Amino acid sequence: MGITKKNPNCAVVGIDIEKVRPPYSVPNCQFKVMDATADWTLDKQFDYIHVRMLGDVVDKEKFIQSIYDHLNPGGWVEFTEWIAVLQSPDRSLEGSSFQKWNSLLGQGLKNMGRDLEYPKEYQQLLEKAGFERMKLTKHAAPTNPCYPGKKCQRFGAMMITNWNAIIEPLSVPVFTIGLGWSESQVQMLLKKVRKEIADTNYHSFMTL
Repeated sequence: MGITKKNPNCAVVGIDIEKVRPPYSVPNCQFKVMDATADWTLDKQFDYIHVRMLGDVVDKEKFIQSIYDHLNPGGWVEFTEWIAVLQSPDRSLEGSSFQKWNSLLGQGLKNMGRDLEYPKEYQQLLEKAGFERMKLTKHAAPTNPCYPGKKCQRFGAMMITNWNAIIEPLSVPVFTIGLGWSESQVQMLLKKVRKEIADTNYHSFMTL
C-alpha cells in the first residue's frame, strides 16, 4: 500500500490466492484473487512487478515467463525471498531444538521435491527468460533480538512474531507428509522450538 502513496499517479494491482482485506483503501490500488504460479489472468502490462515470499514454486520457468510476458519493455521485477537456513556463527544453536527443526524441515521439503534454498535458482532462470541488468542483495536477518543495535532489535522482535504465526502451519504438512511424523510428534518438537525462538542466548540469522 505504501507505493500508492509515494506514487499517486500510478495504478497498483495486488494479487493473492485469497481475498485481501486491506486496512484502508486508496483509489489507485486494487486487489485480485489469482494464483501467480498458474496461468495469469491479468490483461495488463506493468512497469514493475514485486514478488514477495512466494516460496518454492514448482514450475519456476513458467512463473518467470509469466512475469516477463506481463512487463512493459524496460520494466523491472523484484524478488524478496528467504533462504530459510539458520546460520549461527558462534555455534550457540548447536544441539538446540530450533536447529534440529530447521534441519528436519529442509529434509522434509527435499523429500517432497522442494528446497529451502530455492532463491539461488532464480538468477539463472531469469537470464534464460531474457532478463538483464540483474542485482543480488543479501541481508542477514536476525531470528530474534539477539544482536545489538536498534535495527537488529526491532527486526528480531518482528521475527519472533512471524515465527509464532507461521511455524505450525509451515511445519505440520512438511513433517507429516515429508517425514512421516505424527502430528503429536510435530507438536512436541514445536513446543520446544517456540521456547528457544525467543531466547536471546541463541544467536542466529537467516538470509533475506
